[in-house]
Amino acid sequence: MIGKILFVDDDESILDAAKTALEVYGYSVEVASSGEECLKKLEGVDVVFLDIKMPGMDGIETLKEIKKRKPSLPVVMITAYATVDTAIEAMKIGASDYIRKPFDMEELEKSILAAIEDVKFRKIEDVRSGDCFEEFQRMVKKHGICITRNVEAVKDMEKIDVVEMEEHLRPRKVDDIKNEVKPLLKSGSVILLTDLEYLLKGNTIEEIKDFVNWLNRLALTRNAKLILSANLKKVGKDEKKMLQELITNIHLDVVSDSISNYLRRKIIELLSTGEKYPFTKIAQELGIEENPKLSFHLKKLKDDGVLEQDDEKRYYLSKMGREIAELINDIKKARLKGGKIMWMPVEE
Repeated sequence: MIGKILFVDDDESILDAAKTALEVYGYSVEVASSGEECLKKLEGVDVVFLDIKMPGMDGIETLKEIKKRKPSLPVVMITAYATVDTAIEAMKIGASDYIRKPFDMEELEKSILAAIEDVKFRKIEDVRSGDCFEEFQRMVKKHGICITRNVEAVKDMEKIDVVEMEEHLRPRKVDDIKNEVKPLLKSGSVILLTDLEYLLKGNTIEEIKDFVNWLNRLALTRNAKLILSANLKKVGKDEKKMLQELITNIHLDVVSDSISNYLRRKIIELLSTGEKYPFTKIAQELGIEENPKLSFHLKKLKDDGVLEQDDEKRYYLSKMGREIAELINDIKKARLKGGKIMWMPVEE
């Protein structure tokens, strides 16, 4: 279940009504009456509902700032009929969806569930049983970097640079580890970061998030592979959730833009049978009443080369689209293997 919703609107009556209605459904709700207040309350939020028209810092400006700070945070724009075009523009710069005023609870609930689905979908995990050190040794062909507190486990491995995670029986600061890792990385390296949970004892959650994201970006730029391992039995509920969210966030670089949105995935899945559908049929099958919204997503998929149209303007999957449909199916069945990142939670 989703943790916290941040609802942003300059109309206090709307804030009160939304908070009351959502809390009845079991959601934790924070409210803000301006863009500036919204930015101060982002920590720990899972979904933001953001009004487009607000005095001072409007919704578009606020959205841009949210995406700078938290690129993966789902943001649903709230719009009046006259600003639907603005809502579409907001989706082009990162909003995941929009809803119109006046909205009802059912519509809000659909948007929340879609946001939850997006977050879950991004958890592309290659979870394997076995020893992470054995997997690391198997994968290393030319060079490996092992960031660990268990130095003994890799002392006899060849072509390995070891970066110790522990100093004076305490976890090292992640900035110090960064400085040691960066000059060691080579093209095609394999990086193993073990005991991820141990870093929590000497670094803040935000510092660890930044470190893992930095490590992932570094690996991607050098065509390297990254293995993360943690003992989930040694951490509490909150820490476990944080570690899993880390994996969710770094996998955003793996999932293409075409399938990172719930509605676009539903369109691809609908057309995966090989049938051709006109616009009205797609809207009917998916229960979409907002034509501008559907038009936006169909155009996006067509521009990306995922969809094509025949002479009768019916949509169907391209070759790339069929491959993406298979990928979606594999992810849903938790059968996705390989890739840049391997997540190995250790259950001891």
